Amino acid sequence: MWLIGVAMHFSGEHFKPLDDKGRLSIPREFREQLADSDTRLLLTKNLDGGLTAYPVAEWAGFVKRLEEIPAGTQRNALNRLYLAPKTDVQLDKQGRIPLSRAQRKWLGLGDDDREIVLVGNFRRIDLFSPERYREVVAGDVALIRANEALVNRIDLP
Repeated sequence: MWLIGVAMHFSGEHFKPLDDKGRLSIPREFREQLADSDTRLLLTKNLDGGLTAYPVAEWAGFVKRLEEIPAGTQRNALNRLYLAPKTDVQLDKQGRIPLSRAQRKWLGLGDDDREIVLVGNFRRIDLFSPERYREVVAGDVALIRANEALVNRIDLP
């Protein structure tokens, strides 16, 4: 699927369980977007208390934008939040990726928690615990409702 100037377009909400080895199945719709490119994803933290999975080509652009920020405390903070925890994962033959214990902890998952929400976000995929996702969406709703001009311009239901 192509959008104007966008090669990949991830969309949809998918609730998926981790398997006993901590692997997460990537939804078929998302895998199909990757099929024509690379089946690797780069995982890192995001500001919403989740993880973000970038296709390799998108990650390169993201890093380039980070490199354009002048050296200093903001760039160091961005490096620690995004670059330091970055992991390169390969989809296995069943379309799964491993999530480390540290990544599961960042998501707010306990040892017995298994469910992950995968959310298509244009050129990337966001991952959340179900609880955190509910909080993020509630914040999104409040943010959008507070902007009456946006609601009217787009004619949101």
